[in-house]
Amino acid sequence: GRQRLEQELAVGRQIQFSMLPEGCPVVPGWQFAAAYRPARQVGGDFYDYFELPGEPGRLGIVIADVADKGVPAALFMALSRSVIRATAIDGRGPAATLTRANRLILTDSQASLFVTAFYAVLDTATGRLTYANAGHNRTLWRQAGVGEIRELAARGIALSVLEDVDLEEREIDVAPGDVLVFYTDGVTEAMDADGQPFGVERLRQVVAAAADASPERIVAAVEEAVGAFAGDAPQSDDIALFVVKRS
Repeated sequence: GRQRLEQELAVGRQIQFSMLPEGCPVVPGWQFAAAYRPARQVGGDFYDYFELPGEPGRLGIVIADVADKGVPAALFMALSRSVIRATAIDGRGPAATLTRANRLILTDSQASLFVTAFYAVLDTATGRLTYANAGHNRTLWRQAGVGEIRELAARGIALSVLEDVDLEEREIDVAPGDVLVFYTDGVTEAMDADGQPFGVERLRQVVAAAADASPERIVAAVEEAVGAFAGDAPQSDDIALFVVKRS
């Protein structure tokens, strides 16, 4: 029985990994990198991106985290990913996309699970990034010009909690050299042996130190820093990371 269960989980893992995008977007003037590591064989974090209709060069970028682990989270992740993608693909704005996705997920699921999500639309021609945040960790924005890191805040709560969510939509202009770091709380809540979390401040320091390197290097630097911090402590939460850099 146990072997059968492990086989089924292995298949589930394959299906789940197949839902993550293959490779990263290829857009002249932009670079992308990503990482994904579930705490168990399957998990509830995901990232996604897709081309949007309308002006050429519009890209939807999602990062999300189901508030659970293992099989229940993986099933809810599959639902949430499909609903958000199907809702976004029409090209509606981030706040409208997540508001509609919230209704559909609530209608579809009787589970008492919820999902945090950060959805952004990037116009790769102009650098304009429009975003909404449904209770998720704030994406970090490293501005090359001033060498500062800002957190992309916007009012909003997690999806699948209330029927009506009031999500704020904001926009920024991403300049050449700027870096965006989308992440889930598996990064910042990774614990060391004493039960201390890695935290946003350490993440900011890692990003600041690696910001002039490629997105792949930034992702690797974050993974290395979290790994070194956690040491032998087991990974207790899923980790997803998506880095965008304007060349």
